[in-house]
Amino acid sequence: MNPKILDSIQKYDSIIIFRHILPDMDALGSQYGLASWIRSAYPQKKVYCAGEGSPLQKKLGLSLETLSEDIYLKSLGIVLDASTANRVDDQNYTRCASTIRIDHHVQTESFCSVEWIDPKASATCEMLALWLKDNQAMLPADAANLLYAGLVADNVRFTTKSVSANSFYAAAYLMNFGIDVIACDQMNYSSTWNDYQYETLVRTKASRKNHFLYAVMEQDDYLPVLSSFASAKEKVYVLSGVEDIQIWALFTRMEDGVHYSASLRSKTIDIRAVAQKYHGGGHACACGIKNLTRDQIKEIVELLANLSESVLSISV
Repeated sequence: MNPKILDSIQKYDSIIIFRHILPDMDALGSQYGLASWIRSAYPQKKVYCAGEGSPLQKKLGLSLETLSEDIYLKSLGIVLDASTANRVDDQNYTRCASTIRIDHHVQTESFCSVEWIDPKASATCEMLALWLKDNQAMLPADAANLLYAGLVADNVRFTTKSVSANSFYAAAYLMNFGIDVIACDQMNYSSTWNDYQYETLVRTKASRKNHFLYAVMEQDDYLPVLSSFASAKEKVYVLSGVEDIQIWALFTRMEDGVHYSASLRSKTIDIRAVAQKYHGGGHACACGIKNLTRDQIKEIVELLANLSESVLSISV
């Protein structure tokens, strides 16, 4: 935990907090949770949350600011949950007077002045909670709820391979500030009727090969019931939980109507090499790839099907 992080927060009167494009709950929870704590601890500071709007951000009622160039130039920029520079939502982070990056993905590049990377953490929200705990911070209830919601979203209710004792220490610390665990769970895992209909369709279109399960979804599948591509691509979780399926993937037609996005998941098998082969990346058991062709999907299906079989064969 880099001591320069707190020093920088204390030094700057203007702070802009960034996160990755198409933000999930860990990205939004860390962004708005940290912003809430800074505003509470340092009420004289100006704190802004930057990025494009997203369905999840709108659902949660979280606002975004439109910032002028002079604000960027005088501000500390804090980039959260972004594994690469091109995934930062609002590239104006490069204009900031100084930058900090806090992230739990495997490090492939450095792009901020100060960086704290911990790929062993189950979520960026976990890292922030432990950092705040070590600094004996008192949290507003909304900050604690946002951080907890991001934590349990990224580690899927403490069931991913990256969960450790620290994950529970982080949750225990956040419990001290009045979090509503039921509301956080519903925030992450409840579905609208339209979500339910689409999730059923994903399962209906799923195909199995060896110990690999996948579905390929088109715009005509999701646009009648969901508002956006971003909402559709997050549905990879509906393919999980099958007893003898070790790897699963959701391929979703992107907004350009040509390419596909891939969301890859596994129980315990490291699938990063497959993602990296197609210029994607992520965690050992949770990766993403963009701009795929249909032929590349066929290749990835073969690779993951073979990987699911070969790894199990070795372990038997």
